[in-house]
Amino acid sequence: MLTSLRAILRGAARTLGVERAANAAMIQEMWTDVVGPSAAAHSRTLGVRGTVLLAEAEAGPWTQDLSAQRGRYITEINRRFGSEVVTEIRFRQTTIPFPAARPGSAAAQRGAAGDRGGAEPPADETALSPEDLVAVERVVAEIRDPEIREGARRAMMSQLRWQKRQKALGDKP
Repeated sequence: MLTSLRAILRGAARTLGVERAANAAMIQEMWTDVVGPSAAAHSRTLGVRGTVLLAEAEAGPWTQDLSAQRGRYITEINRRFGSEVVTEIRFRQTTIPFPAARPGSAAAQRGAAGDRGGAEPPADETALSPEDLVAVERVVAEIRDPEIREGARRAMMSQLRWQKRQKALGDKP
């Protein structure tokens, strides 16, 4: 009876006690393929605890969307492994934008084009209007802590841009 190379390597990793680290590294490598380029630009894996994948996503729509689709992601990850490696994904929100998601970055442009087949709306359709900026500033002005105020500002602006982008693409925000 022949044993597959995958089974041999998995057995060796288990014996050496590095199976979880190997799984986490493999999941990190496949993350963009599993969640899509745009979502990957706004999220990342943090590690695996037992069968729970820990991940981080930008606050607001990104965390909501990724959380809503976690079942599909679990199924796809397990399909790629050929066994049940992940039973749950826990997303932690962060207010700090990921470098690949910053406007103008090559990764953000590739990610946007990759998810919609190049149908990204022109930048001026997703830019925030002066009225949007004033409304954001009016809300965050009431927050005393400067770090929390800046985080809230970034989250609100990100959500407004996301809503405008969805509207420009014909999706419901």
